[in-house]
Amino acid sequence: MRISGLCFLLLFAGTAAQALEPVPEPEKGVYTEDTNYLTDRIEKVRLAEDNHISLIQYRENYLVYSYLLNGVNQAPVDSAFPDEEHQFLDYEMQFQLSFLVPVWMNIMDMPLNLYGGYTNRSFWQLFDKEDSRPFRETNHEPEMWLSWTYDLDWGELKAPMIWFGFRHQSNGQYVSLSRGWNRIYTQAFFNYRHWSSSVIFWHRIKGGSPEDKRFDYEKFIGNGEVRLDYTFRESELGMIYAYSFNGFDYGSVTLQYSHAMSNAIDWYVRYFNGYGESLIDIEYRSNTLSVGILLNEW
Repeated sequence: MRISGLCFLLLFAGTAAQALEPVPEPEKGVYTEDTNYLTDRIEKVRLAEDNHISLIQYRENYLVYSYLLNGVNQAPVDSAFPDEEHQFLDYEMQFQLSFLVPVWMNIMDMPLNLYGGYTNRSFWQLFDKEDSRPFRETNHEPEMWLSWTYDLDWGELKAPMIWFGFRHQSNGQYVSLSRGWNRIYTQAFFNYRHWSSSVIFWHRIKGGSPEDKRFDYEKFIGNGEVRLDYTFRESELGMIYAYSFNGFDYGSVTLQYSHAMSNAIDWYVRYFNGYGESLIDIEYRSNTLSVGILLNEW
């Protein structure tokens, strides 16, 4: 497990270095009246699309120390291995690596672009030396989407694009520890001055393995998300609300704050409360506070 940890750290450092090379960028920290979370990232993606082979950062890429305020969900592992005694620590390292790839730009000379993306999120019991520092859970999320750029505006309120996509999410486990589901989604984007937002609705595709059919993913994780971000000075403040049609007792809320410490790295604080922080915790309400670093390029 020490070798795995070293490989991850090398991969994370390599990703940071590679992300900076191919994409020219505005000077970090230059704050103008037009500074906006969404428009800034759309421009960086458009610049990177000029490179036919490009890995562009997609969702947040971070490495954080996480403290699980209400403890770790032991039930799935205890059920899978009833004859073994093990107690996870309430603190761990979490990291997310996420990138997208332009697949087909300006389809049939229309404002339609096809992208592929992948997000890996891992929960690493780095401080559990006695058990060889295991990965408690790893979630894999490949997806593809069609982006339609229409650049509508109503004064300062703008609607630059909408996505139509397919997303798979699973943890690569088997039997009782297996979690996985497929969904199609529609996501619309908006921005106003320094505010950016997106609204996504997804629908689960029925099917999958008998193990995966046991769980009501939409009930606990939610039927979609509303995201709101505000950019100011060298900082960004964001909220992600995963809503469930089964009521406010389900879904989740994520609050996050980042502040630039260099041209490549931000300080990052993240708070999560709700269901589905990881797939293994789909029916467990997590309450997690995280502090660490964030790659500030997308």
